[in-house]
Amino acid sequence: MSYSTSGLAGANFDRRTTAPEHTLGTITFGNDNTLWIYVLAGASVATGTCTVTTSTNVVTDTAGNHTADTAFASGDYGWVRQTAKATA
Repeated sequence: MSYSTSGLAGANFDRRTTAPEHTLGTITFGNDNTLWIYVLAGASVATGTCTVTTSTNVVTDTAGNHTADTAFASGDYGWVRQTAKATA
């Protein structure tokens, strides 16, 4: 089970909600040297790799630099972890 090591209160990486619990784009570190970002699902997102649009912090079900460990329904808020460094 992953958890925040940055002291961010209420960060539950497995929870999905229909109302925001954090500011979109909030970043926190997790155990096992992971980096997590708080996002909004623009459509349903299955578990696995996904893409986060950095200007809007919207996640899509397109393979990319992040991973959704828990699926999202369209309009859900939640956390995804960075799985690859972004390239220029």
